[in-house]
Amino acid sequence: MVELYRQFQKRPLATKLSLAVALGGSLLTLIQIILLESGLDGICFSGGCEIVDSQTTIPPVFFNFFGLVFFQAVFWCAWAGRRSKDLQFYVRMLLLAGLAAEGVLVSFQYVVVETFCTYCLIVFSLVVLLNLLHGLHHAVTSAAIFVAVVIAFSTLQFKATTSGSSDAGIKDLGKGAYAVLPGEESKPKLALFFSSTCPHCERVIKSLQQGTTCTVSFNPVSKVTKFPLTTLVTNEHYDVGVNRTFMMSLGQKSIPVLLVEQQKHIQLISGGNAIMNYLDKSCRLPSATPPPKQTLNIFEPTKELVLLIQDDSCSDDVDCEEIKTEH
Repeated sequence: MVELYRQFQKRPLATKLSLAVALGGSLLTLIQIILLESGLDGICFSGGCEIVDSQTTIPPVFFNFFGLVFFQAVFWCAWAGRRSKDLQFYVRMLLLAGLAAEGVLVSFQYVVVETFCTYCLIVFSLVVLLNLLHGLHHAVTSAAIFVAVVIAFSTLQFKATTSGSSDAGIKDLGKGAYAVLPGEESKPKLALFFSSTCPHCERVIKSLQQGTTCTVSFNPVSKVTKFPLTTLVTNEHYDVGVNRTFMMSLGQKSIPVLLVEQQKHIQLISGGNAIMNYLDKSCRLPSATPPPKQTLNIFEPTKELVLLIQDDSCSDDVDCEEIKTEH
């Protein structure tokens, strides 16, 4: 150990920093792998991580495994690079490839998902720092590659297109339902878009504990970590991507949102108070106790799609666990 420390001290400052950053990235990705494999929440400071993870075709643990391999390869190649110019070349190529991959991931978050994963941004910052520590010429090259990837990615269209109607998207919402609360056939069919980190969503869901005359499907926009209703049978194979795609096709970025499917029109109601007001008026059981009256402007829908917007909602790219709601 003492000998390793002496070898470390003999190296240039830039190499020392590169080794420290690579080692830090290795520890970070290793901790993330352990947390995910243990069934715990990974390192993240917003709800964006769950949303981004739900859009990938492989489990997040694999991304972190690749990240661990990347940082370890950079660390050991940089450690032994003083003895071989070939290793120095391989380190630079590896760093350029890593930054190009990060360019794709960052662009995907900005262009497609329209939200950022804070953990991903931390890893991205470490990769950028490693490239900067390898000299001005390498930094300029890496910046050019990153910008080229971002520009190329930004010119592509990944959003779902519609043919002027939301019918196809609505039919697919069954695949994204985490659970369904059955109601009467004669009543409207509802879909509640929510997140388990949104207190406004939790308040709406708890209001349905006594049941409802309307059929309500619960469609999460991120991975469900907790659900207030324990009596419902849940669908373990729910697809968050279906719900996210439908919300993006409507340009809707706040939750909770209630979709009301009726014969002649589709209505979207946004905000906890507005949703609870609708449920009380249209879906309350005769024996249920009405919730406190909420102030809501009455709007008679005249178009195919109607959106009622209230202030008591969460952005779907922010963890609003700490938001204090007014009662």
